[in-house]
Amino acid sequence: MKAHAIKDMPVVSMADGTKLGNVQELLFDTTKLRLAALLLSSGGSKSLVPFEAVRSFGNDVITVENVSVTQGAEGNATAGAYRTLKELGSLRAINGEGTWLGDVREIEVAPKDGTVEQINVHKGGILGLGGTTTSVPAAAIRGIGPKVLTVDMPVAGAGTPAAS
Repeated sequence: MKAHAIKDMPVVSMADGTKLGNVQELLFDTTKLRLAALLLSSGGSKSLVPFEAVRSFGNDVITVENVSVTQGAEGNATAGAYRTLKELGSLRAINGEGTWLGDVREIEVAPKDGTVEQINVHKGGILGLGGTTTSVPAAAIRGIGPKVLTVDMPVAGAGTPAAS
């Protein structure tokens, strides 16, 4: 499941059909490489839904069991430990040889447990057209810093069909 597809989706309680809000941002635990929580926005207020509380990711709606799964977002220390999808989308990916593979374009997560399956990085092109997209499997991710994603992966074309 593409992380960008989750943004702006409504979240609904199965217990009473209440709309809790829309996903404003996704919060990732970068040490465990997994989606940790959803930041919801509803009528000017914000709340968090831990990933474990998500019942399902549908085509149109995300469901949770009931309203009690939400947590306050203001001053939530746990939320501060996570990185947002927006922050991760600004990272540059480099490999161990010091080659820039591209900028993070998309993160794909497993809907069952929220683990990051792969990160797609893009390099080149004009206004988002053309260029090369490389899929970086989660197992190749070495570290996530403030501005750089490091990976153990050779440059595509050196016997590796990583680019498309």
